[in-house]
Amino acid sequence: MEKNTFVKNVEQFGLVIISTSVALIYWRIESLKLGTTSTLWITVFFFIGYGVFTQYFINSQKRMMAEIISLSISDHLTGLHNRRGFLTLANQQLQLSERTKMGMLLFFADLDGLKLINDTLGHEEGDKALIEMASVLKETFRSSDIIARMGGDEFAILAIGPQDGNPEILISRLQNQIDRYNNQKNRKYKLSISVGCSSYDPENPSSIDKLMANADKLMYEQKKNKKFKPVQK
Repeated sequence: MEKNTFVKNVEQFGLVIISTSVALIYWRIESLKLGTTSTLWITVFFFIGYGVFTQYFINSQKRMMAEIISLSISDHLTGLHNRRGFLTLANQQLQLSERTKMGMLLFFADLDGLKLINDTLGHEEGDKALIEMASVLKETFRSSDIIARMGGDEFAILAIGPQDGNPEILISRLQNQIDRYNNQKNRKYKLSISVGCSSYDPENPSSIDKLMANADKLMYEQKKNKKFKPVQK
């Protein structure tokens, strides 16, 4: 990978320091009449110092860049991928699946009643509901699957090469996890989710946008038939 500007500047700065230091050392050695061996050892130590100095700043830069990249593809509230992260990773996975001929399932989900939770209990409780739903999704799907909060109350999951290939089994598992949360005592609201699913066929590949559109349409068909109230007055 090509060095970025920061790393190049650090190295150039280090070279200026070490060159200047070596020149000053030789001037000082000459004035003190030190021997050749002493001159060599002092030079070696300075070059070692330069190497340590440069590597430290390069490692710091790499860590900082990794954190920036992580923040750019992550949802700060739930810790899931955000829309950008999902689309980036999903498109990469689609390209891989075209070569490996591995099927996938794309789920598009909407947390029911978030607006009512926000309006009735406040946005702090609404944020908790989103965090809980993120936990439900992580407990339902595998770590190899791509899970994201797309924005607001919408989530997307790309289940990679599911063993059974049956979306109903995964949706049933998802509902079981939701029921487990809802059965906890002293809850202020109930969790509910509307889900649509589209299937990726490697023999007849389609884009991630088309998969999302199909799943989104099925999700809203399910949602419009619901009469769910997360907060009971």
